[in-house]
Amino acid sequence: MYVYQIRLVLLLAIALAYAIFDTFNKRNVPNAFVYGALAVGFVSTLFYPLHVMIVSVLIALVLGAVGYFIYRLGFMGAGDFFEFMTISLILPIQPLPALLGSAISGVQLPFMFSVFIATAYVMLVSIIVYYLFLAKKSPLEKGYKISMRQVFSALVLFLAYMLLLAFIWILEGIGLVSSILVLLIAVPSCIIVAFDRLINLRMISMLGPDELDEGDMIAVNLMKKEDIAYFKKHSQNFGRLVTKKLKHDIINSEKKLPVYRNAVPLALFTFFGVIISLAFGNLILLLISH
Repeated sequence: MYVYQIRLVLLLAIALAYAIFDTFNKRNVPNAFVYGALAVGFVSTLFYPLHVMIVSVLIALVLGAVGYFIYRLGFMGAGDFFEFMTISLILPIQPLPALLGSAISGVQLPFMFSVFIATAYVMLVSIIVYYLFLAKKSPLEKGYKISMRQVFSALVLFLAYMLLLAFIWILEGIGLVSSILVLLIAVPSCIIVAFDRLINLRMISMLGPDELDEGDMIAVNLMKKEDIAYFKKHSQNFGRLVTKKLKHDIINSEKKLPVYRNAVPLALFTFFGVIISLAFGNLILLLISH
């Protein structure tokens, strides 16, 4: 019992520290902390029985490999996938949730699977609240108007959710709680689709090459074709991710780049995802069970 409690303390402390660094240290998590936390995760997993330890290491390696691939594509920071590995090593399998123990009784799932789902939902809602109501307007959004294509896409997505809900109701029957949970996912998802471009515009800052940091993410999707071609002439490494080589290649460029400097801190949402998963378990299973 005490070993499990120690694991929870370590897990919450590391996730909270990641969230604090990511939120208040300009999305920068010190390498010493990243590697130190990962070492704590590996030591922690050594105290599991052999078969659990093997599963724990395998899950962490898969998370690391997939995370590194996504990082190299420029869709996630390096510290994020190290955090996922660390969390998984400390707690590889979803425990019985503190508040709804019966919801996943007898179901063995990776804990990070639950964390990903909970984190995605928290991020979904937070992005809407922050970027549409709290964030400062960007000069780039001058003249912005929501397109009919975005509205149509949002309506099609909402219809798809409703058809799915009806299909499940016809086959299995679905309760009021599950219906509400589906709507709580459907509505924010549709809002994100409708205001996707505006949210993207409020996430970025225009920076010169000398202002870039290694690991920054470039909003290539918001760049003009001629600007992309311009930077590709200067560097074959031009893409979403700012590397040391890319910065060196374009350092003398006079053009500025749209960079996701105002992006939400993923580690903060991961922290809340951990808490939700510990309290309620896997939200998908919670949806099915109600």
